[in-house]
Amino acid sequence: MFDLTNRFGRHVNRRLRQEKIIWLTTVDSHATPQPRPVWFHWDGEAVMIFSERDKAKLRHLAHNCRVALNFNTDDDGGDVAVIVGDARILGDPPPSNRIKAYLRKYSQGIKSLDMSVAAFRAAYSVSILVTPVSMRGFVD
Repeated sequence: MFDLTNRFGRHVNRRLRQEKIIWLTTVDSHATPQPRPVWFHWDGEAVMIFSERDKAKLRHLAHNCRVALNFNTDDDGGDVAVIVGDARILGDPPPSNRIKAYLRKYSQGIKSLDMSVAAFRAAYSVSILVTPVSMRGFVD
């Protein structure tokens, strides 16, 4: 169950709003989990991720839409949060306010890639939306 109203859920919601990196785990054609760190935007209901075209994660999602998202733990291995959800590749761009929020969140990161916003948008043009279904973990 994905409940953001209890103590753990409120903590996960804060992390979804504040963290810069989340690990997206897809499953390849050999049923092998394939985790990768990604930038993301949380709107209170779904996680939006942008991808370059022709990437393995998109092929994985075409065959299995179930994914896991998790954050890095703290230095002692605590503060664990794993979210399981269903991902879909969007055919149309997400709403412009959502794109603006994402670009605002990662403006420094985009600059560190030596990319303009236009170049970033052109390169990372595929939108993935993950709807959380359940979560588990613990807070110290």
